[in-house]
Amino acid sequence: MSCEIGMRKGWCPGVLRSMMAKDGHLLRLKISCGVLAAKSLHAIARAGRRYGNGQFDLTSRANLQLRGVREDHLPRVTAALDGLGLFAGNAAAEAVRNVLVSPLAGLNGSGDTHAAAKALEAMLAANADLHALPAKFAFLIDDGSPLALNAIPADVRFDWAGGSEPFLVSIGGNFRNALTVGRCEAKNIPQIATRLARVFLSLASQTPEPPRRMRGLAEYWGAAKIAAAAGLRLQHEAPHAVNMQPSPVGLLRHNGKYSFGAAAPFGCFNADMLACAAHGAETFGAGEIRLTPWRAFVFPLTRGTHAQSLRDYLAAHGFITDRDDARLSVEACGGSTNCARATADARASALALMLDARRLQKRGVALQVFGCPKGCGKAGDPTLTLTAHAGLYDLAVNKEFCDQGIAGAKGLTLAQAGARIATLFRDREQQKRLHRP
Repeated sequence: MSCEIGMRKGWCPGVLRSMMAKDGHLLRLKISCGVLAAKSLHAIARAGRRYGNGQFDLTSRANLQLRGVREDHLPRVTAALDGLGLFAGNAAAEAVRNVLVSPLAGLNGSGDTHAAAKALEAMLAANADLHALPAKFAFLIDDGSPLALNAIPADVRFDWAGGSEPFLVSIGGNFRNALTVGRCEAKNIPQIATRLARVFLSLASQTPEPPRRMRGLAEYWGAAKIAAAAGLRLQHEAPHAVNMQPSPVGLLRHNGKYSFGAAAPFGCFNADMLACAAHGAETFGAGEIRLTPWRAFVFPLTRGTHAQSLRDYLAAHGFITDRDDARLSVEACGGSTNCARATADARASALALMLDARRLQKRGVALQVFGCPKGCGKAGDPTLTLTAHAGLYDLAVNKEFCDQGIAGAKGLTLAQAGARIATLFRDREQQKRLHRP
C-alpha cells in the first residue's frame, strides 16, 4: 500500500489520495456494493474520532467520506482503514473503482448482481490501461429491486428489464435519457462494462477535444459506433414507467424481506451516529448496513417486527426516520463552512427554504443549493437549483417548469429566493387549475 500525502484540490479524493478541504484532509471510502459490516463501521467511526474531526459525509455515489484529518495523521488513518480490506492497493486502482449497485441487491437470495459488481471492480483495479479513465467515470448496476437507481446518471449502466438477457446496457445518462446499446446477462456485465470503457478511451483519444464522460463521446461519435466497437447490437427499447424518486427512509419490503432506512441532513453523520448505526445493525438487524446514493443508510432486518425498535433507537440518536421529514426535500454542498471556494452557507440556506421546497414537491429532492458554480455533489435533476455567485443566488428550474413557461431568476438574496420559490408554487398550482378538466 502506498499513501500519497499532500494538498489535493479539484479532483475526486480516495483513501490513498486525500483532498484538502477547509476543515482538513478528506478521505473517501468506496464501499464495495455499498455493503458494510457493522464491525467495519465501528472501526471507521473510531478512525474518524482518533485521526479526523469525527465528521463523515455519505455522498450521492454512496461513498463514505472521513473529514478533518491532519496531514501528519494521514499514514495512521490509512493504515487503520487498510486493515478493514475496504479499498484497492494503490491510488490509481482505487480511483477507477466507481461501481454503484442497487442498495437492496442480493436480499432476495440471489448473489448474481453482487458477484458481477465485485468482478467488475476487480477488473478495473487489476488492468492498468483502465486506470486512464476519468475520475468521475461511473458504472451502475440496477437489479430491479424497489430502491431503483433510475434517476442516478452513469457513463455505463445495466438496468433490469427482464427476459433471457435481463439487463439493458446503456451509456451516458439516467434511465430516461441514456442511450441503450444492447442487452446482457448478469454474468456478462464485467466484460461488457470493461469493453465499453476501453472503447471510450480509444475513441476519446481520437476526438479533437477529448470528452470526460460517455455522454460527450456519444454526442460526437454516435451510439451506433460505440455499440459496434464494443461488439454490441444497438437496441431501441420501448420506454416504460419508472420510479425516479424512490424513498430510502422508513420501512422497506422486498420479496418477503424487511429493511429499514434512516438518513441525516445532507448525509452528514458524526462518529457517534456511525457507532449508533453499527450497534443498531447488530442489535436489531442482520449485522450489516447498506449505503445509498440518497445519503441514507438501509438496515436489512432479520425480522420485520424489529423495525419499530430500530426506528426509535435511530431517532433518539439524531437520524431522520420519517420519509415525510422536510429535510429530505433539500440537498446542498458543504458551502462556505467546508469549502474555501463557496461564497454562501449552502446548507443553512437549504434548511431555511426546506418547507417551501416540500410544498413544491411531496417526495424526493425538490431543491439543491450550491455555494459556488462548480456544483459539487449534484443529486440527479432536482426541481430547483440555487447556485451562489459572490454571495447571491441564481435560481434554475428543471425541464418541467420550463415546459410550463416558468423561468428562474438571477442575483437573488436568500429572502428573494424564498419569495421566488413561493411564487413558483403558486404559478404551478394555477397551471394545474387551468388544465384541470
